[in-house]
Amino acid sequence: MKHCTWTYVAGEGRNIPVGLYHSRRKGHLIIYVGKKITTIDFNVLDTKEYTFFIDNELCHIRLERRGDEMFYFFEIDKTADTPMNRARWAMERKFLRQLVAALAVFAVLIAGFSFFINYQKETDLARIDELLAEQSIETVATVTIEPGREKPNISYHFVAQNQAYSSKSTYHTEPLVLLMSGMPLESGDEFIVQYSPTNPEVNRIDFKRPSKRQLATYLKRAAQKHLQLHPDEAPQLVNCMLETAFKIDGIGGLADFYFQDTPAEKNPDHNELSYARLVRGLPFQKKLEKECWQ
Repeated sequence: MKHCTWTYVAGEGRNIPVGLYHSRRKGHLIIYVGKKITTIDFNVLDTKEYTFFIDNELCHIRLERRGDEMFYFFEIDKTADTPMNRARWAMERKFLRQLVAALAVFAVLIAGFSFFINYQKETDLARIDELLAEQSIETVATVTIEPGREKPNISYHFVAQNQAYSSKSTYHTEPLVLLMSGMPLESGDEFIVQYSPTNPEVNRIDFKRPSKRQLATYLKRAAQKHLQLHPDEAPQLVNCMLETAFKIDGIGGLADFYFQDTPAEKNPDHNELSYARLVRGLPFQKKLEKECWQ
């Protein structure tokens, strides 16, 4: 005699036992709920289903024949059109409406907060521009790059009025891995910074304006990269070639030399193709012949 039991959790946390006895040989079947027998059947030897209510909840016990084995399942029917399910659906619709309303309010609050933050940031930047436009002093700032979770943390440091100041790069001045000039940004790089003489905390770095020493650093980096790829060339000739490239295309010319072994798909602006165009171009060849081969 097969005996299966389940537990139905009713209102107020009441546990109601549900079970059946089934004779596999003769097929006699008894289903009970709590202490009450709800179903008696005979000769149940194949797949069959029984339906009954527990506290207005429609329930099913299903016997399923699979070869020589019989499997038993107890299920609560939450799809049939019953008073309990209609009440459940109404409650779910109410909860869904409340959830949608709460999400809408939350979205409005987030949008308002984001707008306020962006507005405040733009206002602060506009105020900085206004103060620096009225009166500013220029000096050299040194960049520091530290690794971050999503992107590097970029800050810069300078001395004003015999005191050291540090600032983080803002959204409007923070470059990508490559600067607009084409050269990569590294710790120790130097650029011009403007600051207010009355309050040096009000400042702005200009990544488009490297210091004179930084220009020499760019030339040195490009020369080292070129000599790694062309070790047989004389360093003096390489420096002359780079000075020629700088006269023709500024820092972009140095970037062409620095990225001369980089495919175009990895760096669309400065790569092996832009390098070939530069060094094979007539302006470069003429200057090279005049200034480097004499």
